[in-house]
Amino acid sequence: MLLGIVLHAALSFSPIPWTVKDSQQSDFYSVLFAALHGFRMPLFFMLSGFFTAMLWRKRGLGGLIKQRLKRIGLPLFLGCLTIVPAMWAVSSFVSRPSSGGSQNAAVWEAVVAGDTERVRTALENDEIAVDAVSQDGASLLTVAVFLGHTEMVEMLLETGADVNQRNGDQGTALHSAAFIGRAEEAALLLRAGADADAVDANGQTPKDVLKIDFGTTNFIATTFGLPLDEQTLMVGRSEIANQLGVGDDFGSGSGVAEGPGWKTVEALLFQFPVFMHLWFLWFLCWLIAAFLIYAPLADALKLRKLPSWLVCSPLSLLWLIPLTMLPLSHMNPNGFGPEPSIGLLPLPSVLAYYAVFFFFGALYWDMDDADGRLGRAWAISLPIAVFLVFPIGLDWVSGTFGIVPTQQDHSLHALAALFLQALFAWLMIFGSIGLCRRLMSRESRTMRYISDSSYWLYLVHLPLVLLAQWFVRDSTVPAFVKFAGITIVISAFLLLTYQFGVRYTLIGRILNGPRQRNS
Repeated sequence: MLLGIVLHAALSFSPIPWTVKDSQQSDFYSVLFAALHGFRMPLFFMLSGFFTAMLWRKRGLGGLIKQRLKRIGLPLFLGCLTIVPAMWAVSSFVSRPSSGGSQNAAVWEAVVAGDTERVRTALENDEIAVDAVSQDGASLLTVAVFLGHTEMVEMLLETGADVNQRNGDQGTALHSAAFIGRAEEAALLLRAGADADAVDANGQTPKDVLKIDFGTTNFIATTFGLPLDEQTLMVGRSEIANQLGVGDDFGSGSGVAEGPGWKTVEALLFQFPVFMHLWFLWFLCWLIAAFLIYAPLADALKLRKLPSWLVCSPLSLLWLIPLTMLPLSHMNPNGFGPEPSIGLLPLPSVLAYYAVFFFFGALYWDMDDADGRLGRAWAISLPIAVFLVFPIGLDWVSGTFGIVPTQQDHSLHALAALFLQALFAWLMIFGSIGLCRRLMSRESRTMRYISDSSYWLYLVHLPLVLLAQWFVRDSTVPAFVKFAGITIVISAFLLLTYQFGVRYTLIGRILNGPRQRNS
C-alpha cells in the first residue's frame, strides 16, 4: 500500500500520461513506476488470497463474508461517496494547462479558435511548449487536427511538433484525424512520418479507428462540442483509408446515427473511472465471490493434499508462469505489467490476471508452509529479478535501455516479453516474502502500526498527491527533490491524520478493527 504512494508520486515526473505533468521530466521515474507496478499489486492479491483462505478455515464462509463486507465492502462504499468525488474534483482542477497560468490558458483558447499566428507567437516566446497537452490529455497537434485547423497543423509540424506524440489515451494525432475524418490533416501527418500502425490504449490503430460507427463517433465528438455530419465524416474517412492503403472497404457501415454504439457503451462500462484508485477493493469483491465457489471445490478435490513442492518450491514457477502469461497476452503489449482497470466492470483479462495470484495465495495457506520453503532463496531471486529479469523485460516491451536487439519474429518477441513480466512478478513475490520472513519474523509494534496505517494512507493519499504535484509542477527545483518532498510530506501528514483522527475512531474500527490506546 505504501509503495502505491511512491508510485503515484513518481508519475508526474515521468513521460507516462498522467493528470499532472511536471516541468522536470526524467525516464528514471518511468523505470521506477514499471518496477513497482510489475509486482506490487500481484503481491497484494497473493496476500489477500492467503488471508481469505485463513479466514475461511478459521471462521467458515459465513464469518469470511461478514468480515470482508466490513473491511472491504463498507470502505469501498464510503470511498465512492467521498474519496472518488474528491478525486474527480481535484483531477479537474489540477489538469488545467500549466506554464503561465491565465496567459497559458489564453494560448489554448487561441488553439481552439484556430488563431495560428497567436499560437506561433506563443511558441516563439516560450509561453507554451510545442509538446504541451490539454486538460483532456491531448497534444497541441492533436487538438489542431481534431478541430480541423489545417494551417495550424502545418505550422506545428514545421515548428518541430512530434507527429507521433501520445495523448492521454495513448493515441496519436493520426488516430484523431482518422476518427473525425480529417483527410487533409491526415495527409500532412503521414508526410511528416506519422506511424500508421501506432496502437492506442484500446489496442486500436488509426486503421481500426476508421471502422467506428457514426453513432459512436458523433456521440463522442458532440461531448467535445463538435457535432458531425455523417456524409462528410464518411467521405473524409474514405480518403484517409486510401491514404493508409486500405481502400474503401474500411468499415462495416455507418451504424446508427441516433445514439452511441457498442464501443461507447463498452468504454463507459470498462473505462469510465468509477472507482479510481479504489479499484482493488472492487476487484477483491469479485474475487471473494469467486472464492465462495472455490472453497467447496477445494475441499471436494482435496487440494490440501497436493504435493507441497507444487506450491512451496521454485518448481511452482513451471505452472505459475504459463498461467500468468495467458491473461497478460490479452493486454497492451507496449506496457510492462498489467493494464489499469478502474471502470464499473473489471476488464476480464486484468481480473483473470490478479485471480491467478489471489488463488495461489489461497492454495498456499492450505499447504501450511511452517518451514518457510516459499521464498527461502530470496537472496538469489531478488537480485535476479531486479538486476536481470526486470531490465531485460522492460527493454523488451519498450526499448528503454537499448540492450535487447530488434527481433524479427514478432510472435517470439511477444512471448519472451510475457515470460519475463510473469517471471519478474513471481520472483519478486517469493523473494519479498522470504526477505520479510528473514527480517520481520518477530512481533513488532512499529511494523504493526505501519501495517494498520497503510490502509488509510493509501485510500486517501491520491487527491493530496495530485494537489502537491500541481503545486510544484512549474518549479525549477530538481525532480528528485520534488518527488521526495511530495512522498515524505504527504505520508507524514496522513500519518498524523491516522493517529489523531482515524486509529481510535469509527473509521479505524471499520478499516482495521478496534485498537486500544497505550496507557
